[in-house]
Amino acid sequence: MAKTLEFTTKSPRQIKQGDTETMFTFICKNTGTVVDLTQATNIIAKIGNYSGYLRSQPIAITSLTGLKPGWLNLQPASTLMAGLPAGSYQLEIWVIDQAGTSIYPSDTPLSFTITNNIENEGGDTITTITFDDFVEAMNKAASTIAKGDKGDKGDKGDKGDTGPQGATGQTGPQGAKGDKGDKGDKGSVDNAGLTTAPAFVKLQTQVNDSAAGTNLLTGTNNTLTTVTNVTGWGDGLPAYHPAEKLKANQTYTLSCYLEPAAHDTSIFMKIAHRNAMGTVIAAGSKGISTLTITLTQEDVEAVSNFWIAFCNNQTDKSAVSFRGFKLEKGSVATDWCPNPSEILTQSDYAKIQAAIVALGGSLS
Repeated sequence: MAKTLEFTTKSPRQIKQGDTETMFTFICKNTGTVVDLTQATNIIAKIGNYSGYLRSQPIAITSLTGLKPGWLNLQPASTLMAGLPAGSYQLEIWVIDQAGTSIYPSDTPLSFTITNNIENEGGDTITTITFDDFVEAMNKAASTIAKGDKGDKGDKGDKGDTGPQGATGQTGPQGAKGDKGDKGDKGSVDNAGLTTAPAFVKLQTQVNDSAAGTNLLTGTNNTLTTVTNVTGWGDGLPAYHPAEKLKANQTYTLSCYLEPAAHDTSIFMKIAHRNAMGTVIAAGSKGISTLTITLTQEDVEAVSNFWIAFCNNQTDKSAVSFRGFKLEKGSVATDWCPNPSEILTQSDYAKIQAAIVALGGSLS
């Protein structure tokens, strides 16, 4: 029996990144006849791309109320869309009832498109150094610049002559006060002052961080995040994507701190013919899962995303906490840092340097 899945005529067929209000409407049919979905016990929307399955979202049976037979709505939640890049995706609807599981459609999954929003379009990089940060750095730097040397003290005036000797003669007048010494030179703004100022050392360090241990993934952070009600292989957990095309014959290391509450968990990446798994963090424990791999050309063509998942498919729901997801070149996992596009750039630093020079100082 041929099962089909179609968009309704007025349903959208694409959605922008970050949009959680758009609603897709589908029609499920079996051999051309609409299906009575109200008899289902569970309905699940599952999405994937050319690399395979990505994640899923349940559809409440109660949401069918008021819809035509065979119709159902899907309003993608933030957990379904988070981290997915613009591109073409495929969708299936799994309907579970007392008779078993029916998957719509029977053949090729239904295609839909995720498009960029305005924040994802090309443009100047928005850095994490704000105007207030810059003002604070200037004030800190100015407070550390050494003052000029104090001028020499003036010579002491000559003592006045002693008056003539007399029985009760008065003491002679006090000599004139010496001239005040010249004022010392004004302190100068030089490299010794500015470049050693803690605030500007911090700025320079930010730039240097982009040269070693670079995180090749975007959208990551080092704040411990907990996702509750994770089920299946890891439904609800985010996926991340490389900011640049990876290279063949290059060794890469993937790492992430994990705290799985109830099931063994690891990090994964898609390579040719399989999903590569990192070290396992046991249920109820915590630690850093790592995966070091040298990619082949086939692997490079297959790599699309990096994610966290259970080591086995689970039917219950449990919590997983994570932070510091990182992909870097080499065979050693180093401390987390953001992707260079998400921190102060060399261009931004050059602007600060130009501003310092304009004020009469220098910064190297």
